Formats: sequence, structure tokens, C-alpha cells
Amino acid sequence: MKWEESKKEIQELGKKSKHSYRYDLVKRGGNSAVMGAKKTIAARFYQLKSGHALIAKYLLQIGKSSDMKCWWCGQEYQTRDHLFKWCKRWKQEQKRLWVDGQEGEDGYEGIEKVLKKPKISLPMSLVFAEEKCSQALMDFLSCTDVGRISGVVEEAENSDHKESSDGGV
Repeated sequence: MKWEESKKEIQELGKKSKHSYRYDLVKRGGNSAVMGAKKTIAARFYQLKSGHALIAKYLLQIGKSSDMKCWWCGQEYQTRDHLFKWCKRWKQEQKRLWVDGQEGEDGYEGIEKVLKKPKISLPMSLVFAEEKCSQALMDFLSCTDVGRISGVVEEAENSDHKESSDGGV
């Protein structure tokens, strides 16, 4: 019986536009902040939430890296906690995420105000699980390259290009 119900629901969803499908997901308990974001940002959000993002800790676990060193600031350990709270490369963005928030129509409060605890006592798993924090996290991800390797590769290529052009003079 459940199979028949599921089959009918899938057929009904197939008749709807993508917009109404997204609305149905939100209505059924999906995260509206994530669903309204660009696909690349939403993908990084879910990768970071699940622990499968392109950060040094995960790359070491799957054998794609030999250490956990942060490629943004050089710190010994690049973990989700480090990137969202302590990495020197993202200090301004972290301040807005945790303390300031953002004003305006699409504004949000800083996570410390929302959860009423200082960032040092908040595990990132709790922050990612709390839907009230999603908009702040999505904003942070849209302003940073956390969870991406391409930003690192681009920076390295730019510095290599600069060095080769300076060295040839």
C-alpha cells in the first residue's frame, strides 16, 4: 500500500514546476535558507554539515592529503571548527557570523545572540543543526571559500604567475 502512495506522490510531483516542488519541500520541513541559495553554496553547506567537505581533515581521512594543515592560514589543524571560528583568513566574516549579524531585509542576528552562548562553547554540529543559524552560515559560505579547493588553487596560481613574471625581469 505504501508503495502505491509513494508512486502517486512521485507522479504528482512530476506534474509540478520546479518552483512548486521547492515550495513543497520547504512546506514539508526543508530548510528554506538553504533551498533559496545557489546550488554551489547549498552543496558546500550540506558537505560541511555532514563532515564530507573539501577541508584538510576530510581529505586526510579519505587519503587525499598527507596532513591536516590549514591552507588558508597555516595553522596545524584545518577542521570545520577552525574554519568557522578561528582561521585568521576569515576573521571579518567570522565576526559577522558570530557577533554582528547582518541588517536589512534579508538580515539575521549573529549566532551567539541566536543561541545565547559564546562561540567557544558551541560545537559546529549544533550550529549546523539549528535552522535559525542557516541564513548566517549561508552568508558566511557565500563570502568565503570555506569548503572549496578552487579558491586555494586560484590563489596559488596567481602567486606562481606573479613570481614567474617578477623573476623574468
